[in-house]
Amino acid sequence: MKVEDKSIITWVKDYSKGELSDDAKKELKAFLEEGKENRDLFNRYRRLYTNGRALGFANRLDDEKAWKEISRTIKKPKVRKLHLRLPYAAAVIIVAFISTFVLMQEVDEVDFSKDYNFAELVQQGSKEAILTLADGSKVKLEDDVEQIIADHENLKIEKDAANHIKYQAQSGEETKLQYNTIEVPRGGEYSLTLYDGTKIWLNADTKLRYPVKFAEGKRDVYLDGEALFEVAHDKKSPFTVQSHDAKVKVLGTKFNISAYDDQEFIATTLVEGSVEINNLGNTAVLKPGYQSIIIRGENKITVSEVDTYMYTSWVDGIYEFENVELEYIISQLGRAYDVEFFFLEEQYKHIRFTGAFEKENSFEFALDMIERIADVDFAIKGRHILIGKQ
Repeated sequence: MKVEDKSIITWVKDYSKGELSDDAKKELKAFLEEGKENRDLFNRYRRLYTNGRALGFANRLDDEKAWKEISRTIKKPKVRKLHLRLPYAAAVIIVAFISTFVLMQEVDEVDFSKDYNFAELVQQGSKEAILTLADGSKVKLEDDVEQIIADHENLKIEKDAANHIKYQAQSGEETKLQYNTIEVPRGGEYSLTLYDGTKIWLNADTKLRYPVKFAEGKRDVYLDGEALFEVAHDKKSPFTVQSHDAKVKVLGTKFNISAYDDQEFIATTLVEGSVEINNLGNTAVLKPGYQSIIIRGENKITVSEVDTYMYTSWVDGIYEFENVELEYIISQLGRAYDVEFFFLEEQYKHIRFTGAFEKENSFEFALDMIERIADVDFAIKGRHILIGKQ
């Protein structure tokens, strides 16, 4: 039974309101009985709708009341100062100042009422990435084709048509510690399976450095960006992810780390198992359903209970936000679609927002959602999308 997303969303809307027709009930029942995958899909859409994150589907649901209701729940912005080490903060401020100065020289009057073609700026979603091998050579990972990346006496590296990289042992011989680095560009995404069987999903604008084969007794990898880890269990060899000041240590678990170089925080969200967070001498242990936040340069770890799917749904092509600042959402959009944004005024960065959208939707769809909820407007200037108001 092949069903389009819009049919599932209609079922969700009518089901949530108690307005399912008899025919729709039969269709939905048949769809759900086909298997767990269908039930999970229906429940995911239902949760988005009922939790107030249905905004991303609003144009398909045609539910203006939902927009107005959610808008009233958005809290006033809380402006938080950056607390970073001086060299890092200075670098960010200098770059931001130069970019702002140059762009402001070009911006005289912005016509937000114009019908812009935002799609022309989008170089959406290629899964292309670059793999740097231990000898320094670089391999362009082609999209949706099989590749033999390396085939040595004791190791084979290959990529399947679904863009998953796999490391396979050819013999039991020991090899010296060698590192590979995978770099995923803005607008891209990738996944790989390490030598030990650990699975990793990499978000846009992410770099991961890891050993081709782990040394005995430890498994250390280095992350700059965002990744979801499903770690193969090995009691004798703890798995450690290092990102800036933070170190996440596990034995076997599933967790997400967001540690982009241009964001002030490092967030670790635990889905399954147990992880130990280390930061500048402080330690915290996470339980499933909890998230730690580290402000870079500060020796403090904040732990809170969260809806983990909100922080891992990007793997499924869904971006969820609940009461977060527009600046963070815009940075996520910029990475996902490889687009540069620019706020005309500081106040717009701190508007808080609740919503959800799928990456498969058009870029204009995401901007329209933000305009309607956050009460801002978008315009194009050169290669930038400006954020302001008419």
